[in-house]
Amino acid sequence: MRFWKLRLLGLMVLFCVAGCAEKPSVSMECPEISRGCTLDGFRVRTSQQPQILKPFELRVESKEAGLADVTEVYVSFAMEGMDMGLNRYRLIRKSEGLWVAEVTLPLCVRGRADWLMQLETQTRFGSKQYLLGFHTS
Repeated sequence: MRFWKLRLLGLMVLFCVAGCAEKPSVSMECPEISRGCTLDGFRVRTSQQPQILKPFELRVESKEAGLADVTEVYVSFAMEGMDMGLNRYRLIRKSEGLWVAEVTLPLCVRGRADWLMQLETQTRFGSKQYLLGFHTS
């Protein structure tokens, strides 16, 4: 009888490890990213309305105590169904809860304006990914 209990416990641990290894993804649409949007406790904002091939400042802010454990923040940009090449940016910590980078959107040869910002935060406990949709002008 004890053998089955141990085996069941082992299977439960195995399933938990397999399930816990997946990175959760939170997504939302941000109609005016230059005004900012709040995503799972983070405020994401740009210095101006993003335009293709024109640098702009991206700010990720957090005032919540639970998010103070963030050690690194990265962003990249893509479009639904379209790979936009390598454009991963590492944001620099400016102060407690404030991360900043100057970023540039790559050229879309099809002239589309619907972007997906992939935001990744890392802590000593792991990483979490977010997806933020926005449009260029």
